[in-house]
Amino acid sequence: MTVLGLIAVVVVLASAVVLAVSWPATPQRSPALPIRLYAYDSATASIGDLPQERFRQGQIPAATIDEGVAASVAAEPARASWYDAFGHRTNSVDLPDLDGLRASPVPLSATSAVPAGTYQFVLATVRGNRAEEVLAWVHVEIER
Repeated sequence: MTVLGLIAVVVVLASAVVLAVSWPATPQRSPALPIRLYAYDSATASIGDLPQERFRQGQIPAATIDEGVAASVAAEPARASWYDAFGHRTNSVDLPDLDGLRASPVPLSATSAVPAGTYQFVLATVRGNRAEEVLAWVHVEIER
């Protein structure tokens, strides 16, 4: 009986060592990128001069980043997407790198004004057709 108990202890300790050695390491995450939001004019396909934090009904927010931010991140393909409060994607653009987001801000809607409500902008690196790492996630409230 003592021998069986000793074998059980050895097996448990060996399992704990194997688990500790083979457990995957926590991946290093980069800090969230600072996203700037501007009012988007769909008639001219351009953004306003000053960034905004609040939007009124009828305004269309567009997301972009500063030039220095794009240069500090590795040149990887990315996807910039807008979602409504129900999780439906309202607009999405695949970018070859983050300079694409700086050069062409991504509006919440490229076709029309959007109703008041809560929206989310998500910027993520992609590999194949899957999001690999979320670089930024911003909540935007459009007021009535």
